[in-house]
Amino acid sequence: MSSIKNAEKTKENGDEGKWIEQFPAKNPNPVIRVKTDGTVLYANRAATPLLKSWDVEVGGKLPKTLKSLVRKVSGREKDEELELKVGGRVYLLTFYYEPGEEAINIYSFDISSRVQREKETKKKHLRLEKALWNNLQIMETMVDTIPAPVYYKDREGKYMGCNRLFADQIIGLPEEKIKGFKLTELETIISPATAREYQQLDMELLRKGGKQVYETVIPYLNGEEREIHVSRAVYRDETENFAILVGVLLDISELKKVEKALRDNLQFQETLLDAIPIPVFYKDMRGIYLGCNELFASRILGLPKENIVGHSMREFEDKVPREFADLYEKYDLKLLRENESQYYEAKVRCAKKGEIRDFLITKALYFDTAGKRAGIVGIMQDITERKKGEEILQKSEERYQLAAEQTGQIIYDYDIQADRDDWAGAIEKLTGYSFEEFQKFNIEGWASHIHPEDRKRAVKAHYDSFETDTPYHEEYRFMRKDGSYFYAEDRGIFLKDRSGRIYRMLGVIKDITERKAAEEALEKTGKIRKREIHHRIKNNLQVISSLLELQAEKFDDEEVLEAFRESQNRVASMAIIHEELYGSKDKDMLTLDFSAYLRKLTADLLNSYTLKSDNIRLELEVEEIFIGIDTAVPLGIIINELVSNSLKHAFTPEKPGEIRISFLRTENYENGRKNSKNSDNGNGDNAENKGQNGLSLIVSDSGEGFPEEIDFRNTDSLGLQLVNTLVDQIGGTIELKKGRGTEFSIRFREPEK
Repeated sequence: MSSIKNAEKTKENGDEGKWIEQFPAKNPNPVIRVKTDGTVLYANRAATPLLKSWDVEVGGKLPKTLKSLVRKVSGREKDEELELKVGGRVYLLTFYYEPGEEAINIYSFDISSRVQREKETKKKHLRLEKALWNNLQIMETMVDTIPAPVYYKDREGKYMGCNRLFADQIIGLPEEKIKGFKLTELETIISPATAREYQQLDMELLRKGGKQVYETVIPYLNGEEREIHVSRAVYRDETENFAILVGVLLDISELKKVEKALRDNLQFQETLLDAIPIPVFYKDMRGIYLGCNELFASRILGLPKENIVGHSMREFEDKVPREFADLYEKYDLKLLRENESQYYEAKVRCAKKGEIRDFLITKALYFDTAGKRAGIVGIMQDITERKKGEEILQKSEERYQLAAEQTGQIIYDYDIQADRDDWAGAIEKLTGYSFEEFQKFNIEGWASHIHPEDRKRAVKAHYDSFETDTPYHEEYRFMRKDGSYFYAEDRGIFLKDRSGRIYRMLGVIKDITERKAAEEALEKTGKIRKREIHHRIKNNLQVISSLLELQAEKFDDEEVLEAFRESQNRVASMAIIHEELYGSKDKDMLTLDFSAYLRKLTADLLNSYTLKSDNIRLELEVEEIFIGIDTAVPLGIIINELVSNSLKHAFTPEKPGEIRISFLRTENYENGRKNSKNSDNGNGDNAENKGQNGLSLIVSDSGEGFPEEIDFRNTDSLGLQLVNTLVDQIGGTIELKKGRGTEFSIRFREPEK
């Protein structure tokens, strides 16, 4: 060390005065010099507190522990440090050995403030550690509440933790036995090869970072394989390195089932649309076609359906003249603006030979499950022949009556010049008046039965439509014979003669009391939309049924009329299902009592074949069985086709007969089955179905019997083709027993609820 002036000197120091000059007397830090035996040779003023704490003066010897440290330093000739608390201060003592002088220099520094800071820092760390621990506990609790398996790994691919679902359902081990291990190191029901694959995927993501999702099949501990949507993400630590991988396993097995059911329903819907004998289309709010039936594609545009979907009408300028497109678009915009169904006549250039024909076009908005407008659906009815000869309508009274009674509606035909109304349909059911009494009603009689609060608006709506030559649509309360009221929906159009003068008004009145009650309930409670959807579907199907009846009016050919009647009955069978669901006891409207539906369906079928069913008795043996719509729709159409076949072909007018329908639960698919040399067993030997609990549907008649030369699985009959297709769709088997009469036996597994 360099020499420092003003060093203390004493006579007792003698020859040692030279080294004393090296120590600053006024050094604010303690300085002490001792011999190797621990004798204190020198101490400055700042060292006084240290000497007092050791109870030693200059010339005395250090305490035993300090002497040991002095000897250690002199022996090793290596510096040592020691922290020492004196009073309320903390000192850091550094022992320096002076070779050749047999002495140790002790330099001391007051580090009390530093120690205090370290204590405070340590407290902060403890508080942070406690907070971190609490946060970890909260996070683990939150993760355990997530209704899906969750895990997280470190950068080495070892589990840092997981929630209970992951531990219980996927791994089958307690969380503490999972932490610190890789998936490939755990004994689980996951095969080693699959475990290596999953581990490799996690390690790849840990290396490159980011997020990744994929779908896979994972076996659960209960032995069930589930389809899983795996979502994983990697997070960085404070050094910006990828440190933690978090994975969430979402069970999508039920979603996949729903998707499959939706695809099946869409396929069925497309088949149904193609069976409708008039052009049908639907498009989104932008005017982009989302679908159509085969008749619209081939007859109107002359293109495959796949070339129409995804395009707008304006993209088919070579198929649709500009002036026609302008008119169609005008009505679309009006529909979107006014939110009311519309009916209008328009010219359409058909693809075949470029022929221009007259069509009555019906358009309405359809809505998504949230009640939001989703697009436009349109039905095109060719009225060219009607335009050529309005006299065909004069012969339609009986057909009007049949269509109206089936759909619970009143149809009226008002001759404006003669001021005479012809009424048909479900008159007595809706109004309480007999058919003869209601025929006396003219326009004034009709108006007088409208509720006073609704009368002015309803009459004005008809007058305005007459003035503007547009279809009308109005709702009002109509008084029954007993003085009570029902809510009526009134729709109609005006007809013109060859000179363009309106001479006739055609319309339909239907009871919408249930719908109005449902709407009022929804307004009060804000809830049951699903019930409204079923109601709308039922109404729309009934409209389609009526349109089919109107379309049939232009034909005299019995085969053509029969084809329209079959299509109408198919639509009606679905409408009844939605009607039953609408009134179902099931609050979620997922199932319906099929026995009640079957009674209503068969009663309507007998009514539709009034002339042929007078001598036919219907026997039903049914249990109260609730099934879902996915099974009810195809099953209803199957019954419709088989009963219709019996009504059309099995009996003669001179001989009475019986149709018997049995719908029961069976213990297994073999119950009730009788072997016969005349039995056509088909695919009834499906081993997979034997011994399963299921349902049995048997439709039989006592008629002439099924023709021996016809294979019911390979026939030109659309009805039997539908039956075979739909039996396959519900996963069932079908048998035909020939001989005296005809018996179709269908068995299928009872659908899971």
